[in-house]
Amino acid sequence: MEVDCVPSEPNRTACVTSSYNAGVTVYGWPSKGGLYALYDCLGVELEFLGFDRFNPPKLRAGSQAKEDAHCDRMRQLGATWWKSEIGTDLFRREIEGPKLTDEYLRVGWPAGGGVWVLHTTIEVAAEKGAGLTHNAYNMEERCKVIKQMGGVFYADPKDCPYLDLP
Repeated sequence: MEVDCVPSEPNRTACVTSSYNAGVTVYGWPSKGGLYALYDCLGVELEFLGFDRFNPPKLRAGSQAKEDAHCDRMRQLGATWWKSEIGTDLFRREIEGPKLTDEYLRVGWPAGGGVWVLHTTIEVAAEKGAGLTHNAYNMEERCKVIKQMGGVFYADPKDCPYLDLP
């Protein structure tokens, strides 16, 4: 059986989508164009974004200024920016899911400042058991787990090369 799939433009009114898997995907449409996507978001990320963990918004922010602020928060969590909303890389990621060689990035923002970052590939993250970061109830616990996994602390978050910070 052959299936011919053509990328289609994503629903630009959506903010958060969920399915049968753990976590949700959060989207943002910045004024610079393109699309930010943050995959596999659980309670810690949703709380960081200011969302109710059990009832995240289905629709995007009401104004472009609010949408840009939402995108800035997403960027603090390592959101992926896609230049084109209907590009083949985004389409592949949405249909096939991540590859073992894809980037794995988890961040933790401690209350005292700075940022903890675990950056590797999905394959190495699996070997380290990095899924344990999802067991954290809050950002402080997330930071502790990232540190235990060999993550790097950046006193000045802008020094982190893996985050596209505003």
